[in-house]
Amino acid sequence: MSHRLNYEPRTTQDLLDAVVNGTPDLIYAKDLEGRYLLINSQAAKWYGKPAEEILGLDDSDLFPDEMVHVLRGNDHLVMASLASSTLQEQFVDRLGRPSVFLSTKGPLFDRDGKVSGIFSISRDVTEQVQAQELLLANQEQLSALAIELSLAEEKERRRIAAELHDEIGQNLALAKLKLSDCCQDFKLPAAATRTVRELELLLERTIQEVRSLTFQISPPLLYEVGLEAALDWLAEQFQAKHKLQVKVTSDLTGQLNEELGGTLYHVARELLVNVVKHAEAGKVSTTIRQGADHLELRVTDDGKGFPPQAQDRAMSGFGLFNIRQRVQHLGGQLELRSDSGGTEVTVRVPFPEGDRNTTGSS
Repeated sequence: MSHRLNYEPRTTQDLLDAVVNGTPDLIYAKDLEGRYLLINSQAAKWYGKPAEEILGLDDSDLFPDEMVHVLRGNDHLVMASLASSTLQEQFVDRLGRPSVFLSTKGPLFDRDGKVSGIFSISRDVTEQVQAQELLLANQEQLSALAIELSLAEEKERRRIAAELHDEIGQNLALAKLKLSDCCQDFKLPAAATRTVRELELLLERTIQEVRSLTFQISPPLLYEVGLEAALDWLAEQFQAKHKLQVKVTSDLTGQLNEELGGTLYHVARELLVNVVKHAEAGKVSTTIRQGADHLELRVTDDGKGFPPQAQDRAMSGFGLFNIRQRVQHLGGQLELRSDSGGTEVTVRVPFPEGDRNTTGSS
């Protein structure tokens, strides 16, 4: 079967002109002195002059001196390299609006193989660059908001802990004391005495739970003594409640600020909760290491672990996701390694500038 062309055959030059002038990119070629040898219709439109008027001109006829210096510098680097390269260039259009182009430039060669000029294919990426800058600005704003939220959360934790201790805890202690006085001041029937003793025991357990909850929400040790003491207390709690042996090792040499210390404490607690829920472990090692410009918290258990293919799912789980969010707003990172012999989670956060001198370095 034969196919007939439904258009007139075109020369190679016709096809080349159609491609060069049909693209939305700016295409041009210059000689060694920077004079325009070729320019497509899109570039001529952007320059605001007919193509035939631009041919023979150089950049000094079209752009301010400071821009000409940058453009010529870029051109000379490409020609000296004898190879094509892609770079980002900034221009100001004829209406004074800044524009950003992604330009692929390459040297032109004469018949003897010597560099005779340069060509460029430039795409306007102004909108993409502006969108990226806006995204980065939004990310910085979100990061700042996350820091404020974390500080507000920690203050609220301390307020609730204080309420539990000062109001609820003291009221419960007072109620227990009054019940004890009833047994001493009044002659109660045996049944009533047993009931009072049961209420005293119930109140004592409740007081202990309130104290434990107070420490879990915002342990006074964290702010009065430091992170290491708070982690030691946390280890004792997990040993008592879950029969989990937790060893704490630390080489901290000073006090951390409230945000950093509070974050690391709650990260360690969340990781220990994960161990209890999922690892089926008997022993856990919690280690704090201090570097010159960062802190490292590592929690390692001897549990069942999980296969590599399940690590991505584990990282997206609520527990680790919440930890990662806490760490990222401090500029840190979280790493996870796991196999059949256990799981190791490492959190690495930079020292805030004000903490580097107070904590020292190892």
